[in-house]
Amino acid sequence: MCDNNQITKDLLKRFKKLRKTTVDFTNNLDAEDMVIQTNEFVSPTKWHLAHTTWFFENFILKKKRNYKIFCKSFNYLFNSYYKQVGTYNPKLQRGFISRPYLNDIFKYREYVDEKIIELLNKSNVDEDILFLVELGINHEQQHQELMIMDILNIFSSNPTLPNFLNKKTKLKKKVYSNVFWKKNIKTTLNFGANNNYFAYDNEYPRGTCDLLPFELSKNFVTNSEWQEFIDNDGYNRSEFWLSDGWEFIKKFNIGKPLYWIDEDHEFTLYGLERMIKDKPVSNISFYEAYAFSKFKKKRLPSEFELELYLQSHKKSGNFMENNYFEPIAFDENELEQNAYGNLWSWTSSHYSPYPGYKPFQNKLSEYNQKFMCNQFVLKGGSFSTPKDHIRASYRNFYYPTDRWHFCGLKLANDLDL
Repeated sequence: MCDNNQITKDLLKRFKKLRKTTVDFTNNLDAEDMVIQTNEFVSPTKWHLAHTTWFFENFILKKKRNYKIFCKSFNYLFNSYYKQVGTYNPKLQRGFISRPYLNDIFKYREYVDEKIIELLNKSNVDEDILFLVELGINHEQQHQELMIMDILNIFSSNPTLPNFLNKKTKLKKKVYSNVFWKKNIKTTLNFGANNNYFAYDNEYPRGTCDLLPFELSKNFVTNSEWQEFIDNDGYNRSEFWLSDGWEFIKKFNIGKPLYWIDEDHEFTLYGLERMIKDKPVSNISFYEAYAFSKFKKKRLPSEFELELYLQSHKKSGNFMENNYFEPIAFDENELEQNAYGNLWSWTSSHYSPYPGYKPFQNKLSEYNQKFMCNQFVLKGGSFSTPKDHIRASYRNFYYPTDRWHFCGLKLANDLDL
């Protein structure tokens, strides 16, 4: 039987670390940086700081008798999409919220932190509360990554192309080799989460599926490989593209990854940088990933093939804790130790519920269930994902047109039985 007090103690430690880490991301930002919204898919840093706090207040603290709400208007301003909670400020208008001031948001965080810490310092905390704190921690870890993604997009929209981070060390350029992980026999996969650790509702229930023999590239497709696709007129050859993908790239005049400036330069969190040809290509849509796989006469892996690959490897790689906020090229000897992290891997799998799926209860049923349509699954985590947030069963999801998240692709191929 689990020790409730020990679980509470561990949660308290993780909660404090989490909240400090989120604020630490703002050390290189000024107030002006934190109120901008450059696109419909981007949220201002100030909004992220407030929304993650609102989550703890709304789903945990409001249930406590005699809890005094910090500010009633925050429920409208910082609710994201929970219709059962109440009306909320339209997503496209998050950049209009110049007030409350940024300092008020930091006070809000301190106020809620104090109340959560006070709650967790009690003995025999209710298991439902412990679950909600765990969920709140994981929710904020998701927003830590979103904050970094959004900051990159915001800074890329500035004509001066400012840098968010300063490089402390330069990584040596690695010799890149195309290495495949092979599964030569038909395999039965036990997919999904078990009850030994926290997982989202979309990772349940656990199930099985049969996988035919396949191979999967251990490394991500690189910038130089993507340049080859461009040089071969890949963005103008309809035979590689899904119909919707073709319409998408033509409508928005897309001919290169989102943050490529030209074939020799790209914009990163470190500012304008010279292109490293062996580095994994990033910030490409599902449609682009699909077209590239056809160009290479291969395919995208399914989420289950990638889950089998991740299950077969130690959870190590380029994560947030490494403090190197861009994808890294690894040589052949390093690939086995870096199966996770670096970039989220696009899969060919539609984001849909597993058979027997049950959403979180009550208002939290909106957390994942409502998004199970017209999106694709990504696996593995990225350089901005906390290591303790990711697992083999984790299912990230984005629309096929999305490109601002830290994503790349690994190629797969069928093998003979």
